[in-house]
Amino acid sequence: MPLRLESRPVGDVLVVQCYGRIVAGGEAHSLHSYFGDSRARYADVVMQLDHVDFIDSSGLGALVRLMHAARAKHGDLKLCGVPEPVRRTLQMTNLLTLFEVYDSLEEAITAAYLGSRYSRGKDGDRRPRVVGLIDSSDVRALLRELLPAAGLNAVCTPRLEDAKILLRAMKARTVLLSPKMLSLDGKSTQQTLKEINPSVSFVTLDENFATQDPGEAIQKLLASLRAAL
Repeated sequence: MPLRLESRPVGDVLVVQCYGRIVAGGEAHSLHSYFGDSRARYADVVMQLDHVDFIDSSGLGALVRLMHAARAKHGDLKLCGVPEPVRRTLQMTNLLTLFEVYDSLEEAITAAYLGSRYSRGKDGDRRPRVVGLIDSSDVRALLRELLPAAGLNAVCTPRLEDAKILLRAMKARTVLLSPKMLSLDGKSTQQTLKEINPSVSFVTLDENFATQDPGEAIQKLLASLRAAL
């Protein structure tokens, strides 16, 4: 089966799901190419290998190169969901201790956020931590730039499952919600997230935030966030 890759950001971490075989030739080349464009900005990468059938020597070499590239940027390449045949290959080649290997995606993302042997010491970031659950990609892009510039350690996602992971990993105390995210799958989003952290506070974007004057909208939002922190 040819190698197929799917990725999504979970906050500052890029999650890459791999399907098929990581072997010499086109598969190894496509793996390198995949990280060459916009994905290059992510220092911390988690590769999910639960759907990988086989890795040969060239494929292992490709993973090692990607890992060294991530650590050169003070990040890391972490592996999760490693199938037993692939794990045995890593053990036989003495590479199992070179990589950080986790059973679950949440464990790997949490390790990236809390800091581990090679990744940035994010636990040393004393800025107030905010998780945004935002449906609009344009609004997410705007907030990703403006909230850190305002002194907040803020990450945004359109997925509730990722927001739950980030809430745990970042130990965030405030969640920013867009109106369309207040209720998902017939259940209150606030209720769902309070099951993870009962003391978390919530701020909701104005219904017409996307069409408001940017300066006024951001100042109002920042005031609401600071009041909730």
